[in-house]
Amino acid sequence: MTTADTAIELTQLEWNVKDGGIDGDREERRIQQLEFLESHPELDLLWIMEGVGWHEGRRLNDVASVTGLTALPPVTSRVGDGRNLSIMFYNAERLTPSRPHTELARGAFHHGVSRDVFDVDGIPLLALGTHLSYVSGAARLAEAHHLADYGGQFPGWPEDKILLMDANAPDDTDPEMDDWTRVPEYLWHRYRKILPDGSFGGWDRDARRLLLKSKWRDPQNDVPEQREPTVGYWYDNERVPLRLDQILVTGRRIEVVDYRTLKPESPDLTKLSDHLPVRLGIRLLRSPIDPPAEAA
Repeated sequence: MTTADTAIELTQLEWNVKDGGIDGDREERRIQQLEFLESHPELDLLWIMEGVGWHEGRRLNDVASVTGLTALPPVTSRVGDGRNLSIMFYNAERLTPSRPHTELARGAFHHGVSRDVFDVDGIPLLALGTHLSYVSGAARLAEAHHLADYGGQFPGWPEDKILLMDANAPDDTDPEMDDWTRVPEYLWHRYRKILPDGSFGGWDRDARRLLLKSKWRDPQNDVPEQREPTVGYWYDNERVPLRLDQILVTGRRIEVVDYRTLKPESPDLTKLSDHLPVRLGIRLLRSPIDPPAEAA
């Protein structure tokens, strides 16, 4: 059965908040981000990326205070001064950590991966949060190999898993570019495949496709409406709408009920960060269901 009375409803949100919501000595964006998060009391998991400077003062605790969520230890970029934090928050009234927090493949990821196992009323659930490298498709592919291991029943870990990430590359619903002059040529190496002769091809989606071939599932396939792009409005020289922020799931107890990009008119989230948040709603079933049939 897949009815609601056999399931636990969970809501996840991910958001790249751009430089911690801090602009020099001004924190207006961060305060407005907190006000937006406070308006979402139903969250069970919150994955925040680019919490730059949140290790200072009360900034990290401010999120926990307005949401009622509990922060797990941050993971930080292996590049730079260690100020670029990513943090997983969880609803302690519904999720209980069942083993100590760990960072997956420490040092192998530009931004790190939070790896956390929860007991959800007797059902084990693994949550992974990451922020894939912006440097190149090759760098993202190398990172994705570590995440691909969890697409199926990886020994010692729960079967049911959620992966929240800024993938720094388009998803499969983003079309190929008809005019690459819309992106500065010096940034092409970040996004495009580099062909054997050194020329550029189309979008480099290799990291994402490795994950999907490794049995991670795109929630977009389970909902009728296509979600909106998450970037493409902030920088004048990159007006390309893309769904860089993505959530994947795997496991026979996860039933997707909602997957969307949040873009309310009030507050105008396009003024608070260069990424829009993404929300996923699932039912965590007590009995496994058959996985969806793969497309021909």
